[in-house]
Amino acid sequence: MQLAERDFIVGGHKIGTIPFYTDIDPILEAHKPGTRVLPAAFFYERGGHFELIKRHEPGEYALMPNGGFEVSADGGSRRYYDLNQVIVHPAVAKHRQALDLMERKEEKDERARARDIERNSRPKVEGGRRGRPAMDPAVKAQLEADKAQRASKSGGKRGRPKSELVSTPKTPKAPGAPGGKRGRKPLDPSIREARAREAVVRTAKSGGKRGRPKRG
Repeated sequence: MQLAERDFIVGGHKIGTIPFYTDIDPILEAHKPGTRVLPAAFFYERGGHFELIKRHEPGEYALMPNGGFEVSADGGSRRYYDLNQVIVHPAVAKHRQALDLMERKEEKDERARARDIERNSRPKVEGGRRGRPAMDPAVKAQLEADKAQRASKSGGKRGRPKSELVSTPKTPKAPGAPGGKRGRKPLDPSIREARAREAVVRTAKSGGKRGRPKRG
């Protein structure tokens, strides 16, 4: 049994690789549901538990015309793999060759280095956040200068700056000065007295009761 990789191409561009097994030993072929299995993508990963739900032969399952495996992962999620991407877990089958391959750290490290080289070789997009083009240095310097000037004027305080116009202080109102509410002009004394007399007459007619008088 060997582990290999093929290119994963979308729209004519390679965006990664897909691991798979070659020369699978018959003892590692998964058939029985509930068996612990190991997808090729997780061959070098420690931990994780996968169980076979069902093996689909070519032509049995419409969604997998070439056949494949239906596998349950940790947390109860389901994953689907090709027939050459899943084997019985070597620890279950006690397959010494596969176990040695899993523990072969040099090969694992080499694959990790190759992945890092491929990742670092991809062109990086320069610019601000979320793909924004970088700001011109002259524009950025001007914005910083304007910001510093505003800060010096306000003393670091935020909000509308205090007006520089000198307002005339208001003359305090003398105690007991006549005047209506909310700035109304005071009533003429003769009008005030006439209203007071009318109020006395209304009170005498109603006997001090308020509201419309009863019809007599």
